[in-house]
This record gives sequence, structure tokens and C-alpha cells, in this order.
Amino acid sequence: MTSFVNEWMVQAYTGQVDGCEGVVLLSLDGLSVAETETLRGEIRKSGAQMRVTKNRLAKVALKGVGIEFDDSGWGGMCALLVGDTESTINAAKAIEALWKKKPNRKVNYRAAMLDGDVMNAEQAARIAAMPDKNTLRAMMCGAINGPARALASLLREVPASTARVLQARADQG
Repeated sequence: MTSFVNEWMVQAYTGQVDGCEGVVLLSLDGLSVAETETLRGEIRKSGAQMRVTKNRLAKVALKGVGIEFDDSGWGGMCALLVGDTESTINAAKAIEALWKKKPNRKVNYRAAMLDGDVMNAEQAARIAAMPDKNTLRAMMCGAINGPARALASLLREVPASTARVLQARADQG
């Protein structure tokens, strides 16, 4: 018989994950209380949320909303990082910034779901390298603006070079 507390926790996990564009399964191996608080603060600043979970109950909740991660990712102490796509990417960048200075890494990616695509641990670790929305917009503007700028420079150069040739010829006599 399932206990009332377990059912309540599954409902809480389901409520947190349902409708989110980004869900990342993290392993938290040997984090101290201070490190956990720092990690939660950085994630909160990015607009996402992190919740340490009971693995079996989180699996049931994720399955209930249609997200199934590989069973190998559920060992040890796990946490769910949830938010919209933008905040999930920013939270992953904050995690990387926090842990790249440390000699041993205590937070690792196990799996993720971003915009409906389920990712394994290797793919989930690359979320931090994804460009955010503003960077993508700048890249698109550069891609659109670049050829137009080159064409404008080319068209401007034809009369300018003609004028320089005529001026050189006039200076010769």
C-alpha cells in the first residue's frame, strides 16, 4: 500500500515538473550544506529551481508527465533542476561557473529534457555551452546583416575607385 506522504510527494514533483520546458537530472555527490546553499542561490538567480528528490518518487512523477530518463542516471543523491528553456540554460551556465574553479566536481549531469528532447548525460553536460536567447539573436542579426554589409561595401567601392582613377589621371596632366 502506498503511503499518503509518498503520494503527496509525487504530486508535488509532478506539479513542479509539469509544463516545464527544461528538466535536468543532477547528481550531488558529497556536497556540504554551504555548497548546496551556494548552488541553490546561483540557480535561483538564473530563474530556475532545484529540488533534491527521492529517486523512486521522482521517477514516478516524471513518468506521469511523459519524461523517462535512463535508469542508470538515478543512483545516489539526485536533484531536479526545472525551469523554462532560458532559465535552464542559464542555470547550467551558473553551475559550470561555480564548479570550474573547484579541483573536484561534485555536481554532475545525469540526464535532461529540453524543449521536449530527452538527453543522456553527455548531451546534458553540453547544455551550459548552448547560447542563450540574446546571443542567438545577435548571431542571427550578424548572419543576416553580414552579406548585406558586404554588398553595400562592394557597391560603394565601384564609384569610389572610379573617382580615384579619374583624380589620378587629372593629376598626371
